[in-house]
Amino acid sequence: MGGEITYQQLSQNGNTNTYKIIVRINRNCKSFAEFNPPVVWFYNNIPGFPHTKVFQLKPTQSSKQRLSVTKIESCIVNPPDICNDLYEFTGTIDLPLEPNGYLVYMTDCCRNAPQKNLASEIWNEGVEIVAGIPEAGASLTYHTRIPGTNTAINSSPFPKTDSIIGACVGKPLQFKIDYQDPDGDELRFVIGDPAGGTPLGISQIRTIGYANDYSLFQPFGMNNNLSIDPITGILSGTPAVLGNYTICLDIQEWRNGVMINIHRRELELNVVDCNAVLNAPPVTCTSKTVLFNHSNNSSLEYLWDFGVAEINTDSSTRIYPVYTYPKSGDYQVTLIVSNSIGCRDTIKTTAKVYDDLKVDFDFKQPICADSPMQFENLSSFGSGQIIRYRWDHITVRGSNNFSNLKDPIYNYTYTDTVPLGYSILLTVTTDKGCTGFASKVPFVYPKLNAYAGKDTVIGYDTPYEMPVIASPQNSYFWSPGSGLSDTRIANPTVTGGIPTCYTLKVWGKDSFCTSMDTVCIKYGRGPDIHVPTAFSPNGDGINDRLYFRAVQVQVTQIAIFNRWGQTVFSSTNPNHYWDGTFQGRLQERDQYNWLVKGIGPGNKPYIKEGSFLLLR
Repeated sequence: MGGEITYQQLSQNGNTNTYKIIVRINRNCKSFAEFNPPVVWFYNNIPGFPHTKVFQLKPTQSSKQRLSVTKIESCIVNPPDICNDLYEFTGTIDLPLEPNGYLVYMTDCCRNAPQKNLASEIWNEGVEIVAGIPEAGASLTYHTRIPGTNTAINSSPFPKTDSIIGACVGKPLQFKIDYQDPDGDELRFVIGDPAGGTPLGISQIRTIGYANDYSLFQPFGMNNNLSIDPITGILSGTPAVLGNYTICLDIQEWRNGVMINIHRRELELNVVDCNAVLNAPPVTCTSKTVLFNHSNNSSLEYLWDFGVAEINTDSSTRIYPVYTYPKSGDYQVTLIVSNSIGCRDTIKTTAKVYDDLKVDFDFKQPICADSPMQFENLSSFGSGQIIRYRWDHITVRGSNNFSNLKDPIYNYTYTDTVPLGYSILLTVTTDKGCTGFASKVPFVYPKLNAYAGKDTVIGYDTPYEMPVIASPQNSYFWSPGSGLSDTRIANPTVTGGIPTCYTLKVWGKDSFCTSMDTVCIKYGRGPDIHVPTAFSPNGDGINDRLYFRAVQVQVTQIAIFNRWGQTVFSSTNPNHYWDGTFQGRLQERDQYNWLVKGIGPGNKPYIKEGSFLLLR
């Protein structure tokens, strides 16, 4: 936040001068960056020629003190919260006599946070370490000059007081930059160019350009009425723009009417808002109670008026009051703050109070897998209108905004086999600027695929067990119940003689979702094999397959032959059917013969053959 290099000539021995070097660095007291001790370089000045003498000094830290902002004369309630630590490093060095004197400098990174009046130069980018992490910033160089030997003895001017500059936007500022010269030289103050980073071991100081609307002659900009008196060093004016400003001073040393040297000093002027602060409280739509917050100094005295016209008791002297309004509405709130010396500031804001926002929703239950969630919005706002809806599915990976409709349908992805909860968040926004939330967890239940078996033909009054694979986790129900041994088990026995189609209803444990399938049972005399006399495998979904229905026969072999006796289909599975193809090709329209072997009643061998037509 500023700094300088001063020197004191201690002695002269022959062709050597001894100097005490003092490096003064003002550092932001809130900084977490690592602090680098300075390294000071010395170069002899030879106009028009390269330097011939180079010296280096690493001074050691001699003091550190905490500086607070200079007292501001204006009557304010929130003084600038600015402070820095002044580090001093000292060391001595012997320098050979040099007719043209020496350039003295140190360089480092980084300047305090962005300076409003300085340009951002790519060449001036530096890096400092903050909490172990490299962080970019603008580099700087503090420099001064030691005049040549024709000046005889000379020490640089030094500040009479240690302080930092703080200013309030819109408030008058007057700050004396007060220096004295050990040699009694006359001092004059002018604005100089800021210096950027200088590579170590280089004698050419590089300057940083000013930002737009700022210049060497207007270092505080056109809108800031600030100036420095060159004789008194008084910085005065009324700053109009917030920000941090670098002030580069060339302090000229005049002796017997001749300028013998220029000493350089950098300062940082911080222009802040010192007025009372009161942000509008958030719009409340679910309560009449409002908490008032702010960032003013807690040592101030507070007087609140909460703006209820009908009463005189709507006031408080608390720093952060809580107030419950009698009814909904917009209220103008007034805060008066004052300090111990009588400075006062008044600020107003608006409290928007509505308590009738109700956010709620419902959904159709049960929700079975593969069926979308259908939501019904039950939200209401009597003080205005709900203008925006947002629906989110909240997961461990974040949120999925699936709709902005009032009553949406959510097509989710379900891949589980157990009931699964979906966290749904509804967010509504009103025309009064408030927001409300509601969340619920609909459960999606697995949907089973019921299978009652294939249609079949059984013998009259011959028991037949339904071929359903039972699970202890599932529940079963058959209808109608005629001819069934039990309607609430997976595998009831069917007996009778009346052809019937049975519907199987299945649902899982703790599930509201059902699945159904139908099987048709026909009856025939046995032992026998029932085979249609014709079928048409043309892909129309009607009579495309040739089935073999066994009655009181356990089928062991099925075979089909074309007119030349060639086998075009064979199987040992009694449930197999023929689709009319052989070696992947659909066979020709013709008459075909079939043969079925099996075991009939009493374990007696059973054989039957016949023919059918394949139609196309």
